[in-house]
Parts: sequence; structure tokens; C-alpha cells
Amino acid sequence: MKNTLLFFFILSTCILYGQKNNTLLNYSFEEAFKLQEKEKKPIIVFFHTSWCKYCFAMKKNTFIDKKVINLLNKHFYFVSFDAESKDSINIKGRIFKNKSGVHQIVEVLASKNNTISYPSTIIISTNNTIDEQIDSFLSAEEITKILTSYIALK
Repeated sequence: MKNTLLFFFILSTCILYGQKNNTLLNYSFEEAFKLQEKEKKPIIVFFHTSWCKYCFAMKKNTFIDKKVINLLNKHFYFVSFDAESKDSINIKGRIFKNKSGVHQIVEVLASKNNTISYPSTIIISTNNTIDEQIDSFLSAEEITKILTSYIALK
């Protein structure tokens, strides 16, 4: 009986551990910036909307890829954010809100030539500067190449 219980305990631990490694860690802005104070890692922000079919495709294809998940979990803090969210965000005492349908944080981080496209993937350095703004769909292969190149440069 003890051996049976021990077997099931070990099996359940292995299953839980395996699931954890295949889950993309997703932080809020506040959590990511707070964690960055303790361990310097760049922040990847994925801006999306509920109506964007390319955003949906990235969620369902790109961000479930094991290689992408491993790269993001190991080397970055990942923030997935609905650009039309009504939530206020407090980053180091600065408050960002939704004004007229688009969140201020999106305007600050994802605006290129005064336009915002979805999906947008932003890389924020450990110094809190924008290193990359990618305003298009990224496949798992494309984002893996981008992330791997970024890691190699740092």
C-alpha cells in the first residue's frame, strides 16, 4: 500500500512539474516591473484586442509553442495585455488609463508613426527603454528567431 501511494505521489509530482514547464508565465505590468527590480530581465509585452484575428492566432499558435514558452519564461517577463482594457496600471507611480477606447500604455509603448497596429509585440530592455516594436503577426519560428537574436546581443 505504501509503495502504491509513493508511486502516485511521484507520478503526480512529475505531471505537475511537466505542466508547469509548458505554461507561459504571464505577468501584469506591475508584477513585471517589480520583478525586474530583483532580477534584471527584459519585458516582452504582447498587445492584443478581442476583435483582432491575428492576435487570436498568435495566442492560439505562437504562444503555445514549447520553444517560445521556454525562451520567454527563462529570459523575459511576459505581459499579455488587452489594448482596450479598462484597468488602470501603476508603473513606478505613473498611472496609465483607458482613454477613448485605447489604453494609454498602448499609446506609449506601441505607437509607431502615430499609429497603433494589432498585434504589437514590444521588447522593453532592463533599462526600461523600448528596444523593439513589432506590429504584425509573428509565427513561433519568427518570434523564436527574434528572441534568440535579442538574447545573443545582451
